[in-house]
Order: sequence, then C-alpha cells, then structure tokens
Amino acid sequence: MTFISCVTSNNAGIFGTPFMLSKDNIELHFATNHLGHFLLTDLLLDIMKKTAQETNREGRIINVSSISRRWPYGEGIRFDKINDHRSGYESSFAYIRSKLANVLHANELARRLKEDGVEITAN
Repeated sequence: MTFISCVTSNNAGIFGTPFMLSKDNIELHFATNHLGHFLLTDLLLDIMKKTAQETNREGRIINVSSISRRWPYGEGIRFDKINDHRSGYESSFAYIRSKLANVLHANELARRLKEDGVEITAN
C-alpha cells in the first residue's frame, strides 16, 4: 500500500468575467486560474520535496483543469497578447488559455520531478 505524504490541489478559478487586469496587471482569468496555482505550487515545492524524502512517501500535486483546454484557438497561448483586450477579447478563450496553461505546467513539472528522481506526482 502506498501512502501519500503531502498533497496540493490547485482548483480555484473564475470564468466569464469581462476583461479586467489583476493587481499585478495580468489578465484576470490567466492570473487567477493559472498564475495563482503556479505560485502556490512553487512556494510549496521545496517543503513537499523535503517531506517526500524524509517520510519516504509520495507527494502529489493535483491541477484541476477543464475539457475546454482542448479548444484554444490555433495559435495556442499567445503570451505576448495575454493583456491585449483590443484584439477581440473573449472571456471564454481567456478561460481556455488559462486551463491549457495548467496542463502544460503540470506536464513540465512532472517531467522535471521525474528527471530529478523526486517522489512527487504532478498531474
């Protein structure tokens, strides 16, 4: 039987808000749905690594996404245009981009953790 020693679940989010910027001047869907999760994970990662090593138990990072992540427009995430509301901003696409970013981040984090031999699963 495998026991998990430390779990982080990134699940908070917004959907359908009109164009707004966060206090950090980042489009609100992307800031809330992705960057908030990214930052929380980054702040907890060293503690999770240490806990997994000391307890010899697997850690887990869970990123909740959406099926809509499969439908970004053809250009994917245009990081250079995240804050550009003049190019036809649609809140549904802003949400989709933020959820796609969650998946991309989880995949890359999982790859790096495996490469480093860390007993933390990210998905």
